[in-house]
Amino acid sequence: MKTQLPSIASALTLALASVSHADILINEVDADQTSTDIAEFIELFDGGLGNQSLDGYSLVFYNGSNDLSYQAFSLDGYSTNNDGYFVLCGDAAQVANCDLDVSPDSNLIQNGADAVALYVASASNFPTNTAVTTTALVDAVVYDTSDTDDSGLLVLLNAGQPQLNENENAASTTDSIQRCGGAARDTDGFVVAAPTAGVANQCSVVVEPSIGLCGDEATGIHAIQGAISDVSNDTSPLLGQSVIVEAIVTADKQGGALASGDSSYQYSGFWLQQADDAVDSDPMTSEGVFVYDYSDAVNVGDRVRLQGTVSEYNQVTQISQVSEVVICASGQTLPAATTINLPVADLSALEALEGMRIANDQGLVVSDLFGTGYGFGNYGQFVVSSRLHFQGTEIALPGSDAAINAVNERNLDALLIDDGVSASYPSFIPFPDETGFSASNPMRIGYQVPAVAGVMHAYKNNYTIIPDAITIDPTHARTLAPVVAEDANLVIVGMNVLNYFNGDGLGGGFPTSRGAPTADAFAMQSAKIVSALTAMNADIIGLMEIENDGYGSESAIQTLANELNQTQMPGFEYSIITPNSSFLGTDEIAVGLLYRAEKVTPVGSALVLNTANSPLDDNSEPLFDDTKNRPALIQNFAVNGHEITIAVNHLKSKGSACGEVDEGSDGQGNCNIKRTRAAQALVEFLANVESDGVMILGDLNAYSQEDPMQVFYAADFTNLKYTAASTEAQPYSYSFSGLLGSLDHALATGVIAEQVVSVDAWHINSVEDSLVDYLTEANGQTFSSIDNYAEPDAYRSSDHDPIVVGLNLQAPVTNSAPQQDNEIPVVLVNRSNARIAVSVSDYVSDADGDELTYSASDLPEGFSLSNAGQLTGVATPSVIAMLPLTLTIDVTDGYDTISVAVELENNTRWYRLRQRWLAFLEWLRG
Repeated sequence: MKTQLPSIASALTLALASVSHADILINEVDADQTSTDIAEFIELFDGGLGNQSLDGYSLVFYNGSNDLSYQAFSLDGYSTNNDGYFVLCGDAAQVANCDLDVSPDSNLIQNGADAVALYVASASNFPTNTAVTTTALVDAVVYDTSDTDDSGLLVLLNAGQPQLNENENAASTTDSIQRCGGAARDTDGFVVAAPTAGVANQCSVVVEPSIGLCGDEATGIHAIQGAISDVSNDTSPLLGQSVIVEAIVTADKQGGALASGDSSYQYSGFWLQQADDAVDSDPMTSEGVFVYDYSDAVNVGDRVRLQGTVSEYNQVTQISQVSEVVICASGQTLPAATTINLPVADLSALEALEGMRIANDQGLVVSDLFGTGYGFGNYGQFVVSSRLHFQGTEIALPGSDAAINAVNERNLDALLIDDGVSASYPSFIPFPDETGFSASNPMRIGYQVPAVAGVMHAYKNNYTIIPDAITIDPTHARTLAPVVAEDANLVIVGMNVLNYFNGDGLGGGFPTSRGAPTADAFAMQSAKIVSALTAMNADIIGLMEIENDGYGSESAIQTLANELNQTQMPGFEYSIITPNSSFLGTDEIAVGLLYRAEKVTPVGSALVLNTANSPLDDNSEPLFDDTKNRPALIQNFAVNGHEITIAVNHLKSKGSACGEVDEGSDGQGNCNIKRTRAAQALVEFLANVESDGVMILGDLNAYSQEDPMQVFYAADFTNLKYTAASTEAQPYSYSFSGLLGSLDHALATGVIAEQVVSVDAWHINSVEDSLVDYLTEANGQTFSSIDNYAEPDAYRSSDHDPIVVGLNLQAPVTNSAPQQDNEIPVVLVNRSNARIAVSVSDYVSDADGDELTYSASDLPEGFSLSNAGQLTGVATPSVIAMLPLTLTIDVTDGYDTISVAVELENNTRWYRLRQRWLAFLEWLRG
């Protein structure tokens, strides 16, 4: 049985009767009201002494979003009233007994998770964004309105003291948090009740009913959870009611030591599930529930009886405000785990298992590392699915059923796996195995999860398994280099270098507007990118997202080339393609081109496609908008007897909007029209560049079936990642919202498309977690975290995978054309229906020894010509009527073609007599 304490007025008056001064404490906080918060206040209490000076005191408000101060108020010149109370408010017209009306009138106090603290210190010591401190701290309250505990603010409290929830009664807008006992910086003596600004708190004695004996009647958990038919309406039918339950502890995450030895609050509670013989017959009512309680120790296998209040937290039904816990028995057989398989037909199938033991052994795959948007490194979460899922417009045309259904299919095929620690940025993440995550023991999209078992939890509609057993197989392991065909003699790479900004180029000038915040961070970023480029061993490299600061000795692209060349053998260093301009457009980032002079030779000057020289549309407006798209860099290269064109591009992203009609409604994201027009401009511009083949390379910010890509396909550009030379059937280079796709492309025509032997999207970035990128706490990471995973390797050197194209570019063949050695004798037809046979091949030869092929069109009826050059036929009366006749035979060696003639003349007796008669007549006329 739990009895609430008498009012603070009586309790603290007795405690302070023997001292000569008052202990000023925070007595009440009201941070949330209905609609706009206009009646917020903080109440202090001196224990009932009254008229105690507040000189030297300050109230400081801390924001849980960054654990920094956002308000500080001096109390100099004020004192408590006759009854010992002092009230600070935002609007005295809305708050009774307000002693200090401050600004703003509304939304004065953040709703949580936040904190208010009382210091014996000047308010000037706490300018906005001051870090949390316990120096000169008198008292503090850390509170929320059904938000996650903020470990960064809990340091204001005494060890083990809880964060307070103003929404504990599901009425945060009409309740306040009130002290009913406890020492300074303790919060376990607070209650939540209707506000009492400037008067005694609502701390009258409340005697709760007995929870009865073990085995007595209790509320079934299925009754608390209720039948599920709509996951958007899953609130408990017993919300706000006090219940007594008796069930078995299936998982304990109340807090304590982690595998790393660190201490954590974990989930600050445990899970109960009805014994198998106590369940109901409805499969849509869950038999499990989370209990928010870490003050009463329990163990897995305990059968416990407890009393608490039914509440909801982020759409999860739970029992909180636990008043009494009795352990009825230990070592109980756990309820049987329910087997689930993905995908489910409806999310209600998962909601009906909330809080229950579940198991899956179908063989799942790690499909996402970003989870609910917080990520693997933030909350130790990752997503598993039955298969990898792809962006709808990567695999199907925009607007098609397949494209539209892609997101929903993924939602029905996703479960979060969580480490069981609710604190952000855990110092130890127990995946992929018991040794924990590290730079050399990564988690990657594509890893297999043959089996997992645990309890089902949730965050809103993100259904989560907190495992007690899991197997993760690293079956999509890192590789040391991309796949390049052994017979490739030219390698072309496209790589996004993730805002490669080198400060002032001399080691200083950090932070820059983008990229690394410090010189140390830039050194790590550069080392990772150089490691990746070195492993790819390319002859031509197209770069995206390099700083647009020119091409001088201190430029970013020159810095990258210098760093990269330190890893190259003599003679294989890289040079830079420099256009005839100081900068490439006006954006902060640009594209770039590096090449090995040992392998390829630039031909002519580099070309730049921008708005100024863009092809025009039907309204004479430029198709290419370089205020949105980065200008394209185009260069011809001579290589192995060919001249090829490389065009490096970075089109407008899908992020910010362009103000287009129905923008994004068709699933192609923002600025689709801008990208599509840019694609048309590029196609028309390149049509005027002469070469043996063209490659469009870069981050086109369009998935493979989207409108810009269709423009390229219509112009006979081949998407090389979707050819037989590709290393994977369904390629991708980017992961977003749990869906894979290709924003990065290599498209080609001519000799390039014809002689590709391998295409690999080297998965060093899209499948890796951002924890292993170049930023760490030590080198200038700008947000609070535990992150020391960076290594100077290729992995997570960017957020896009590079594309590596291998060509077996053969020199053009020098050919000797077929030649006719002798004239073919005239074929004399001596009689009707005579058979004719001419071996044309006897009169033609080829100096190269190439195999010759013979063909002819318009042969007379009954005549035929074999591929080997054998002409045969019959001189039918109709053929004789056409004589004399010349037959044209085409001879080719596969490269060149010549024509030879076979002449047929009439030599029959009738024909000779007729010719003599005609000659005689001609003689007579003469």
